[in-house]
Amino acid sequence: MRVVVGTGRSGDSKEAEIDRHLGMMTRFAARAMSGSDAAPTITMILRSAASLPVKALLQTRDDLARAGVSARVVLAKIEPDAELKQLYACLCQLRPLRPARELLRWAHNPRLLDAHEQVTLGSSMCWSGDAMRRDADKRNALALFDENAPDTAQLGRLSFEALWLASIDVPQRRLTAPSAVVKPSGAFEAEAVLAASPLQPSAQGWPLVRH
Repeated sequence: MRVVVGTGRSGDSKEAEIDRHLGMMTRFAARAMSGSDAAPTITMILRSAASLPVKALLQTRDDLARAGVSARVVLAKIEPDAELKQLYACLCQLRPLRPARELLRWAHNPRLLDAHEQVTLGSSMCWSGDAMRRDADKRNALALFDENAPDTAQLGRLSFEALWLASIDVPQRRLTAPSAVVKPSGAFEAEAVLAASPLQPSAQGWPLVRH
């Protein structure tokens, strides 16, 4: 079943969309708990940790954790800082003892930002939104929800894996350090400059999937 959310006023549209995300994640947790979905994994390609699917993930994480659901996320932006840390803590709850590089990556290369936001939940549930590069206040309001679309979900997972390989690790200090640190007078802190590896897979040719 495909549901399109995006008509009406902006505020109403966002409320309808977050309700759909919450409903899908709740139903997916129930399916995973019952064993009816053989792939209890969520993948997310999102503009930032402030995107609506993250809000739904945070609200349903206890149910998802009890159902044994894990999640991986690719972000176009690693701001805002507080939301990034909340998302990372949630991912750690769903996959305890896993390193950050296996949970969260950063689509730092500008060429990757034409990818559309997307979420896959297990083997047949998925969502697609607007391109990651577009400003939040100028975005296409249409959001596509599919709850019985195994072929589309499979394409979404392939797209996610390609983008995951083309992305880079999020600096650990952005995930665990306080949002604001007051340094004493005269203090000096050397920060490593994160650079893309020359061995990093090329961004060209990875599949851009729009459901």
